[in-house]
Amino acid sequence: MPEAGSGTAVRPGPGALPASASGAPLAEAVLSVARRDIASFHALPLSHGGSIRNSKIRDVYEALFGQAQLASEVSYSGTMLDSFFRPRGPLRAAQQLAAASFGADSTTFLSAGTSTANRVALGALVPRGGRVLADRSCHQSVHFALGDMNATTEYAPMRRCCASCPRTFADLRQLLDMFALAVAEGVPYDTVVLSAVSYDGVRYDMPALLAALAELHPGVSVLVDEAWGAVHRFHPRLQPLTALEAVRGLRASDPGLPMTVAVTHSAHKSMSALRQGSYLHLMGDGEMQESIAQALFQHHTTSPSWPVLASLDLARLQAEAEGEALLDRSLNLARTLREEIRTDPRLSAYRTLGPDGHLGDPGLLVHDDPTRVLVDIGALGITAAEFRRILFDEYALYVARESGDAVVFHVHIGVDEGILLRLLDALRIVQRTYRATTEALAGDVAEHFIIAYPPGIPITVPGERLSDRTRGELDALRTSGVEIYTLRQGRTAAVSPAGGATDTAAPVDTE
Repeated sequence: MPEAGSGTAVRPGPGALPASASGAPLAEAVLSVARRDIASFHALPLSHGGSIRNSKIRDVYEALFGQAQLASEVSYSGTMLDSFFRPRGPLRAAQQLAAASFGADSTTFLSAGTSTANRVALGALVPRGGRVLADRSCHQSVHFALGDMNATTEYAPMRRCCASCPRTFADLRQLLDMFALAVAEGVPYDTVVLSAVSYDGVRYDMPALLAALAELHPGVSVLVDEAWGAVHRFHPRLQPLTALEAVRGLRASDPGLPMTVAVTHSAHKSMSALRQGSYLHLMGDGEMQESIAQALFQHHTTSPSWPVLASLDLARLQAEAEGEALLDRSLNLARTLREEIRTDPRLSAYRTLGPDGHLGDPGLLVHDDPTRVLVDIGALGITAAEFRRILFDEYALYVARESGDAVVFHVHIGVDEGILLRLLDALRIVQRTYRATTEALAGDVAEHFIIAYPPGIPITVPGERLSDRTRGELDALRTSGVEIYTLRQGRTAAVSPAGGATDTAAPVDTE
């Protein structure tokens, strides 16, 4: 089996990358072989576009992937590039640089996603049939892996943030009580699994949690899934709550701390890495590093993606050099989004949920992620799913997460000022279109023209009685993507046969 961290680094040839990227040895090595006209008698006919040179659909391939991507998708291993399972050259050097950057004892790159990273970590940490205390909000990969391992798993209960906010997270006080009881009864858990950064913007207080666990049972192993928080390491405001920083703090006061902690990061969620790229960091001794290497061999594909692995190297390099500045921008833009929603009457249909006090109780052991803005859109009169579809189809803005009447805007390092302005403009237009229509339908009698475009013919005119049939017709039109306009015209009025507005003494029934 591979020896974790063994061997000497091989320096790739000079000049393969710009000087600004020369600190990324794996990316440099992959680019170096991609630039050579290497004919492979092994596999991957698509490499360098070999199998599509005379293909009728070559232009589609190149439009979708680009010539550079086709050239960098290679299947070399061993001394030709590096061994994935027994790295001795640029991959090993890149992993060592990442470990130093994140503050880990060792770091492993994976190209099969954080689901695999979690499985690898659990395979190393949990003895066969071991006792595990798990955060119920963990990713599905954790639940399934524990089942496959025949682990005896108990779950800490969940709790809601508050009545006005749909976010849920583990009841961490109850989790610590369960852990303490197991220790007191002489049957401590072997491993604790925590999902420390949620998509909804909940961050666990890892210094407090790990300190409490270490005090109760110093030899416990912990898997911390920080899939959504890889980049937090690189900003002074966000770093203190990270798991790796928490372990470093514990070791500072107790250098002989036997606790083993594995941390998984889904790099593409917050850093400039390709999808499926994952970091597996370990705070543990050489024996545990070897266990990680063995579990990697058992669970990871034997056909790793070198472009994905190289992107992990580049993402680390960028985060070191530019991460703090990029996160400063993200934090400022998220603050701007909250402030605009709070103060702009053209955005009054929206309501932000946190981070202003919703997770302010220190007893919960959780904090808000300031890069996420949770927004209630219920006052628009449309569902969160409809809202997401409108943003995507009409404004080319993608929002992935909905929770009840709320959606989550993740202001990551790829969001700049121009993108935020696009979002704010879209939110104002959506409010003008949908909230006005919702308010116009609130009573029994129409006070507005409600016009569908196309074709531009009023569905209601002022003075008409609003029926369930009319409301149903409007709902159907809205979900079909038709634009709905609501216009006021003086007092409550109906349109006369001549086209002028006339006062009405009684409502007109539209049944």
